[in-house]
Amino acid sequence: MSFESYNQAVDFLSSSKEISIEDSFDLSKYCTYLLRNNEREGRDIVIRIHDIWDLIPEPTQQIWNDITESAGLYPYVNPKLLSKSALIRYEYHKSPFLKDVYLHEEQQQLSIELQSKRSIVVSAPTSFGKSLLIEEIIASQLYKQIVVIQPTLALLDETRKKLLKYKDIYKVVVSTSQEPDNEKGNIFLFTGERVVEYDKFPDIEFFVIDEFYKLSIDRDDDRAIALNQAFHRLLKYTNKFYLLGPMIKNIPVNFKNKFDLTWFPTEFATVAVDETSNLVEGRLKANEKKELKKLNLFNFLETLKEQTIIYCSSPNKATNLALEFLSFLMKSRVEIDNPFVLENNDIIDWIKESVNNKWSLNIALEYGIAFHHGALPRHLGSSIVDYFNNGSVRWLFCTSTLIEGVNTSAKNVVLYDKEKGRKPIDFFDYKNIAGRSGRMKKHFVGNVIRFEDQPEQMELFVDIPLFNQEQAPLEILISMQDEDIDEKAKPRLDIFNNLPEDLKDVIKLNSGISIDSQISIVSKIESDLDYYHNQLSWTSLPKNFNNLSTVIELCWDTLTGPGDKTYIEGIGRLSARWLASFTFSYINLKSINSVIRAYINDSFWIERIPDLQKRIDTTTYSILHITRHWFDYKLPKWLNVVSNLQEYTFKKHNMTYGNYSFIASSIENGFLHPNIAALNEYDIPHSAIRKLNKYVSKDKTPEMNIINLNQLTDEELISNGLLKYEIEKIRKAF
Repeated sequence: MSFESYNQAVDFLSSSKEISIEDSFDLSKYCTYLLRNNEREGRDIVIRIHDIWDLIPEPTQQIWNDITESAGLYPYVNPKLLSKSALIRYEYHKSPFLKDVYLHEEQQQLSIELQSKRSIVVSAPTSFGKSLLIEEIIASQLYKQIVVIQPTLALLDETRKKLLKYKDIYKVVVSTSQEPDNEKGNIFLFTGERVVEYDKFPDIEFFVIDEFYKLSIDRDDDRAIALNQAFHRLLKYTNKFYLLGPMIKNIPVNFKNKFDLTWFPTEFATVAVDETSNLVEGRLKANEKKELKKLNLFNFLETLKEQTIIYCSSPNKATNLALEFLSFLMKSRVEIDNPFVLENNDIIDWIKESVNNKWSLNIALEYGIAFHHGALPRHLGSSIVDYFNNGSVRWLFCTSTLIEGVNTSAKNVVLYDKEKGRKPIDFFDYKNIAGRSGRMKKHFVGNVIRFEDQPEQMELFVDIPLFNQEQAPLEILISMQDEDIDEKAKPRLDIFNNLPEDLKDVIKLNSGISIDSQISIVSKIESDLDYYHNQLSWTSLPKNFNNLSTVIELCWDTLTGPGDKTYIEGIGRLSARWLASFTFSYINLKSINSVIRAYINDSFWIERIPDLQKRIDTTTYSILHITRHWFDYKLPKWLNVVSNLQEYTFKKHNMTYGNYSFIASSIENGFLHPNIAALNEYDIPHSAIRKLNKYVSKDKTPEMNIINLNQLTDEELISNGLLKYEIEKIRKAF
């Protein structure tokens, strides 16, 4: 067969049930031609060959193995089929620091640059293997003090698990309450916010920023300011760094020139991707179109045997769509042929005890269905990803929380929604979602199935405010030293510089918070000093609901971002009063599952949502969402911000003032001491920590507490009420 186009070759490979020696030989000639003239398409053909390797006639397998080697795909090469000279090249690509790991051609180039202590900024597809080079740097022990910034706590936890093997060489610091080790090296696994907050850094020698495109203010990420502040802070220690991200067209010229860095954009991929469209056609009413789209999705999902991710626009949507699909399978009486699904029983037992025994996620897991989003407790989200990767969860409904960083073994990715929150996804978001399909050596070819149109193509230029200061938010500029600020940008600071010195100090202390918003809060307090003094001058715990509600209302209209005023089924759009109500219940009950039970049985909620199952699911989702989005970081931050501002204001007017640091810390740490709460960072459930309270000490490091817990036998842990799921989490923690 004569091959004349890339598309013809792809169609042949995807449709063939049998490949003759002649066809294999002809295709190898065409692939060799492509590798010389269109390397990306040629490499794609090689990857597809490995997906159907069993169909390749044995007499031509050595030819294809040689082509694989010439394509630079060394992880896919069979060394037994190589000539001596090719075998030398193959061994050259073996990582000297990672056991039995072979780097592909471009990974090897980057590895050499990094080992030469060059700073690198790389833009590459998801399947490139950018993160592997982080581990190689650590394994090489080239640097002793390293910071790794990643965008989500889920990704940080995944990285922590990978790096446990280096615990004899490095202390892995994951909480701002931890001290660095003075003997070993240290790896600080932090978000941008935690880098800004941490005050115990040694002399950092090297740092990594994963998904560095989030430095750009243009991406409208509410954490961009903190990430830029973290970047600026780390550059004060060292100019040795590794920034990585996907699909970046270019970076600022002055940034490149200042650090003499290596800018490495590439399209090198290690998996192939097939995209298909499943759009609802025809003129239909909006509701009819919505229902037909959903039915098409469910019928399609039912036919799939491999792990499939379904991208949804919001946590609410992912949860509801997963449960509707569960109902669809139950009504269809579908038999789930999945021998691994029994492994979900451990997590189901934990959910029944620690969340609610009738939460629909329990039944969903029995069918191999789950949802993953930012509302789930971290350890639960981590376990669901693990169960998905091992096959016991087949269908995973998710949001961008999963898409933006957690590695999965998804053969199929479904783009069901065209929004991210309330905004349309752009081409960059879309390619990020599509990049989750396929997995090196497991799924050579991934499938992307679109139930919405593909966004228009675009090129992303990362505009880093640190190096384009005329457009940088003032919150970034005020965190910089005067000598680091461009002369053209300095006039923009006049308004801030004219503020009273003690107010400037407070604004800087409230790092990352809008300057205008802080000034607005001070003005609001001063507009009615007696009223606000009565409501705000409390210490440790709010005296009543209105004390807490007043603090939250001061922040609500000035500090909320696009993802804060979320629509929650059964509640509607979240408001300051609703948030205060949930928070006040949590302060009184000090347990999330107690709050869930209280709301399920509350007469207000019974009247609002009469159906018990719907009330359980709605209440559970709502409170878990508020816990993760608000209690884990944002609300404690707000409390500290207002605490500092009210102290400044009342001091200025010679009045007594409050202090909210205790309640802020208590909410953030689940009413545990920070040193004990840090065990959550090691994927240990809050429930297990409380059961083992007598075995942990606030005076010991999290590592020592975990070591002590692991000295207990399974029988001892069971006698203290621990479930199998909780025991497994402790055993894997350190």
